[in-house]
Amino acid sequence: MCLRKRLAYFVFALVFFSAQPGWATDPIRIGMSISLSGHYASFGATGADGLRLWAKEWNAKGGILGRPIELVIHDDGGNPEKAIEIYREMLSSGRFDFVFGPYSSPVSKAVVPLLEEYRYPAVMPMTTVESIWDASPKYVFGVMTPERRWTKALLTLIATTGVDRLAILVDKGLLELGSPKEARKWADRFGLEIVFLDLLDQAKLADRLRGAREANAQALIVWGYFDDAVAVRRALADMGWTPRIFFSQVGSTTAEYGKALGDLANYSLGCGIWDPEIARLFPGGVQFLEAFRQEYHRDPGHHAAYGYAAGVILAEAISRAGSVDREKVREMLSNLDMVTPIGRYGVDEKGVQIRQRPMIFQWQNGRKRVVWPEPLSNASLQFPPEAQP
Repeated sequence: MCLRKRLAYFVFALVFFSAQPGWATDPIRIGMSISLSGHYASFGATGADGLRLWAKEWNAKGGILGRPIELVIHDDGGNPEKAIEIYREMLSSGRFDFVFGPYSSPVSKAVVPLLEEYRYPAVMPMTTVESIWDASPKYVFGVMTPERRWTKALLTLIATTGVDRLAILVDKGLLELGSPKEARKWADRFGLEIVFLDLLDQAKLADRLRGAREANAQALIVWGYFDDAVAVRRALADMGWTPRIFFSQVGSTTAEYGKALGDLANYSLGCGIWDPEIARLFPGGVQFLEAFRQEYHRDPGHHAAYGYAAGVILAEAISRAGSVDREKVREMLSNLDMVTPIGRYGVDEKGVQIRQRPMIFQWQNGRKRVVWPEPLSNASLQFPPEAQP
């Protein structure tokens, strides 16, 4: 090959390959710690799947600002101390442009001081307890509707049913973060009475449920996690008590809940902001659902949707900032108002998500249906036939 042809080939190759998403530029490196093992593993793993799908799709479209996304996910096992160790290493290393927050509110609260210390704006995909923002952090931005809105939504629905005596069991870690701090306010406002409130302790579950039944509770509300929801529902069946309303904060909104309990799942209520049933209501929702099914051969849980949405939000903030300068991106996240595949994103001056409206789901005939709010519902609330009025 003559020199002129070699030179022409070289120039062509340089132009061609620099134009491909096989990249001739440094990646935007984004890290996170999440529960891939331990107590929260089922939720953490599906949240990570959502983020991986987002990174894959955006890289196929050219990345962010023409740079590829490199997503690095660490396993903290749901341990706050381990998460602190991981985030301190990531933030102090200088090797990461951005980080996402971890799974679960207790773990998230543990790492917030580090995000503030190192001035890393972090989108928090799976944090709901609003006390995370009590100290008015500047670098922490929520994706999910805060828990106080879930509480208001649930008690708004209950107030229409004739049920007025409530029992609440709450995980110790969540209680220490303030759950369910809004319950008494909204119960008083709606004329409801909290007749029993205690810690959620699986070792003493039978005693706790007997106490709730003896207090003549008509509704049982559980603030806990997936295993707690399943354990309580089975214990209710074992003791032969069927409250008119059974609500679990997280567990009953997952597909795994129905698989674990079969027919026992029916009539259970849960709260969330997304589900495959209502994917069509949001721009890009159906595309996300179909892409997830193609990638993982299953439906996404709502934690996967939260993870995916967190990526969409961060990518939009970086793109609008036109830079990976963290202060510019922080400012953009503070003021961004956009619609994602799971609904609208927008935060208050603290970084608390304020633009979304929660939905209440109920298991009916082996499927989750939306029963509140009415404009989004595809079914009416049902009561177990064996429940006492």
